[in-house]
Amino acid sequence: MPNINLHKPWYNSPTIIKPGSHITVLGGGISGVCTAHHLQKNGYEVTLIERNGTLMSGASGNPAAILDPFIAASDTIEKEFYLNAFQYALSFYQELNDDIFEQCGLAKIAQNNDEIMRFEKISKCYTEDVLYFDDDRLIFPASGYLRPKKIASILNDNINVMLNTHVDRLSENTDNTWSLYDVNHQQITRCDGVILCNSFEVDNFEQAKNLTLDKIAGQISFIPAQNNEKNILCSDGYLTPNIETEHGNINICGATFEKNISLEITDKSHQENMRKSPIPIDNKTILGGRRGIRAMSGDHLPLSGPVANYDLYMKEYSTLHHGPSHKKFAGAPYHKNLFLNVGLGARGFLTAPLISHILIAQLSGKGTPVNEKTRHALHPARFIIRKLSKK
Repeated sequence: MPNINLHKPWYNSPTIIKPGSHITVLGGGISGVCTAHHLQKNGYEVTLIERNGTLMSGASGNPAAILDPFIAASDTIEKEFYLNAFQYALSFYQELNDDIFEQCGLAKIAQNNDEIMRFEKISKCYTEDVLYFDDDRLIFPASGYLRPKKIASILNDNINVMLNTHVDRLSENTDNTWSLYDVNHQQITRCDGVILCNSFEVDNFEQAKNLTLDKIAGQISFIPAQNNEKNILCSDGYLTPNIETEHGNINICGATFEKNISLEITDKSHQENMRKSPIPIDNKTILGGRRGIRAMSGDHLPLSGPVANYDLYMKEYSTLHHGPSHKKFAGAPYHKNLFLNVGLGARGFLTAPLISHILIAQLSGKGTPVNEKTRHALHPARFIIRKLSKK
């Protein structure tokens, strides 16, 4: 590997994969579905593999998913990314059929005077089409909620969807293709590239075993409809407007953040949701609930981009703590044509459309729709580089 003098070569763009190539997407949640959708739009042959019997069945399988933007007064990369993601998501979902996105607005309710002052300050940092301050509330007029089960309908019939299929191992072939095998060592498919969108299970694979993601369970609660406001209401928790579901006309209250990653629904978590509700609600009748496991990164930004060859990164950049300019570093040693879109956390429906667009733009060589600073902030190797820089 030749030495080249580039600015932050550890974040170099990956090798381009030409449209028409066969790409396998692993994971059928919101990240995988959006990734497959963007691949198909850009002319790739796509196989989407999901271990469960339906798409959108894991943490993406709630009856409704709210678009709750991250906000801040100070200018940070997080603020810039999540604002871009929010605006892109609104455009993306509104272009889909009317059954998927319900624009109803979202209101963050201040809980005390300090929060009122904070909300007033924040409102001056955004345009009114994004948010505005009214009384004790920050109002997001364009926000709303999604019906996740209907999102799988965006996939073109040309996409090969394989359900009830568990991939046990990835293997890079000598011709730079990839083979995916099941637990019985039988080849499931062979393809030109792989994109891992399988959330907290991503580190099950040898190539990604050094990724560090926190596994956080979240439980939501279904209650008889009693919030008659049009807006989604948010404070410590959230409460949806009335939504017609298989449980009847309900409000959804949520969501917990638990290091206990059991999928067993508990009364304790229901009571936590009731306590965090933005308005007092009658908790005598809880109709049911749902739990899922989120994967979150240490800095709460998604991991999107090429998968680093960990051993080669540790070797090539071992002296990075002396400063990035003391030598000519080689370009980033990636596992060729292996990518990921994971670590979306609790804002997966908000961020998945944009990070999928960014990733497919990178691997197709079309250039990313975000600046270099944002692309670096999302790069999966950023935690390796931070570790080496502080060595």
